[in-house]
Amino acid sequence: MEKIFFGVNAITIIALLLAIIFTAGVVWRVEKKLDISYKFFLTAIILLLAAEILDLYYSIDNQIRIALMVKSLRMLFAVFFLVGVLFMRNIVRDLDGEE
Repeated sequence: MEKIFFGVNAITIIALLLAIIFTAGVVWRVEKKLDISYKFFLTAIILLLAAEILDLYYSIDNQIRIALMVKSLRMLFAVFFLVGVLFMRNIVRDLDGEE
């Protein structure tokens, strides 16, 4: 069972690192509103990666503190991701001519 957990954690961390690389590439190539949206996405991904890495350091001594930090980072991920999606939604609505 430990090998399965390790495999899932490894795949998650690798996928998040790749997402950071590709999202940072988009941030460097776009401007204005799209840039802002992708900056929020990039920040969200970095926060989720930090939460996943911090989740690996669970121990009996600091279990509650680590759990609180992980939950907080995941909550910040959700907030930043939502803001990025809202910016992206506004861009799409502007392109469609909606008000």
